[in-house]
Amino acid sequence: MSVCYCHLIKRQNNHWPVEIVQHSREPRHAIGTSRIAELSLSSINVSEARDNTPFIPDLAQSAPWENAVLIYPGADSQDICELADQAPRPLVFIDGTWRKSKAILLGSPFLQSLPRYSFKPGQQPRYRIRKAAQPDFYSTLEAIVEVLNSVEAAPADYSQLLDVMDWMIEQQLGYISGENPLPST
Repeated sequence: MSVCYCHLIKRQNNHWPVEIVQHSREPRHAIGTSRIAELSLSSINVSEARDNTPFIPDLAQSAPWENAVLIYPGADSQDICELADQAPRPLVFIDGTWRKSKAILLGSPFLQSLPRYSFKPGQQPRYRIRKAAQPDFYSTLEAIVEVLNSVEAAPADYSQLLDVMDWMIEQQLGYISGENPLPST
């Protein structure tokens, strides 16, 4: 309860649906960022995936995946700005460490078959509490905010989600440094 950020959450209506393919261990991380998106966005779905297990969406729920695009960096990805004038379609993000997200992608012919888009980071990543594989790699939440701000009609502003993440990080760093005393039980 001492690091609960629920009081900071403000629900936002996103027109572009967000689909998160989440590694099975990710929900156990208290400092994971996709939970902030899940609590904040009106159109979001989280599906579980594992390393070396092909991810294929449930056929009963295939409609949410129609015309989906994968948001993932790579040489074969297109710039996210190309989607800005199109009708909303599902935006798929893989949530896990960079190593685990790559394993999910490589293990899933379905995810590999999706058109791939990425973005050029506009600012330095803010998620300072977990190590990134590259200095310009974003957390799942940062990527979601960057993409939604790029594709949704103006004045789309999802930066409030990052304010929640920043608060969470500051609380955690305070515990690590000893500035925030741990609650007694």
